[in-house]
Amino acid sequence: MTALSNIKQHFRDQAASDWPDDLTQVAIVLNDGCFCDWSALLLVMRSAFKQNLGQIDPPSTVFDCTERDLADRAEHERLLLAYRGAELVGCLFMRPRLDELFLGRFAISPDLQGTGLARRMIRHAEACALGYGLHCLALETRVELRLNQMKFQKFGFVITGGRAHAGYDRTTTLRMEKRLHT
Repeated sequence: MTALSNIKQHFRDQAASDWPDDLTQVAIVLNDGCFCDWSALLLVMRSAFKQNLGQIDPPSTVFDCTERDLADRAEHERLLLAYRGAELVGCLFMRPRLDELFLGRFAISPDLQGTGLARRMIRHAEACALGYGLHCLALETRVELRLNQMKFQKFGFVITGGRAHAGYDRTTTLRMEKRLHT
């Protein structure tokens, strides 16, 4: 069975427990290539990242991102989507690289932050990584976003390094990793 087949099987197995009977609950699905509501995705990302405006330097590029940028990114990365009924409420881009699954553009609608949705999405990312034969999740978060760092640490991530954005002489972004065990 291929890595993609293993991942798809995981989502089929999880469907019964994750697909909501009640529309107030949230279902998590792996994009099968048919997703096309890039404006809704951009709205979710911008609403989630809006709380960081003025807190991080340099500012997030999510506000410069276009629908076309997201569609292009989805052609090269896996896209995990969260829905409350028909409403898109979360996203997570995932990119296998070397021995890790890199997580990017992780966004959850503000009204669902703190509800456990992030933990559920990370669990699905873990299953994807293991399906690819990878044993590490990696992500980056800004130095100033201490609450995000603490949340990811609760999920088992540890800070493993940092980097500076172009033109900065200080660390602006922290790298965090979570080792996965089968």
